[in-house]
Amino acid sequence: MAVAGRRWGRHLLRSTWADRIVRGAGVRAGQLVLDLGAGTGALTAPLVDQGARTVAVELHAGRAAVLRRRFGERSVTVIEADILEVPLPGRPFRVVANPPYAVGAALVRRLTDRRSHLVRADLVVPRWMARRYEASPPRGFSALVGQHVPARAFDPAPRSDSAVLILRRSVAGRRTRSPSRRR
Repeated sequence: MAVAGRRWGRHLLRSTWADRIVRGAGVRAGQLVLDLGAGTGALTAPLVDQGARTVAVELHAGRAAVLRRRFGERSVTVIEADILEVPLPGRPFRVVANPPYAVGAALVRRLTDRRSHLVRADLVVPRWMARRYEASPPRGFSALVGQHVPARAFDPAPRSDSAVLILRRSVAGRRTRSPSRRR
């Protein structure tokens, strides 16, 4: 398992760290929040405890089944799908996730696409990646390197430390079209 996790960039977050990350995200009751790459539900559980309307997306059939059993009585929707292909909500939503490192950049591109209704994302990514986005945020978003997440916060531990990349839709980043003028 550890070898496969490392090969795919899948590092399961320990629950104590998941609690810290969700608290830091400032999720409020009633908000629609996606946990993309939910794994065993480390982030899903504190999101539900905060009262978020949580959608847990997990590609692995066995882990998705465990999530359904674990959260069957709670208000969690579990979707077995690829996080790069699952339809995103057509209304404002948030993301709090620990996605597989191998798809981090593709996920950021997808979430910050101009058609996306993402309001804010708190993504656990390699620290170097968070710094790269902070230096050059996606168009229409601000980016901030949030909480430091040490390698020991995961099982298996990645080769380097991680951080929470906070992406916020920037109102100033939205382009407005000026009326066309006829000459």
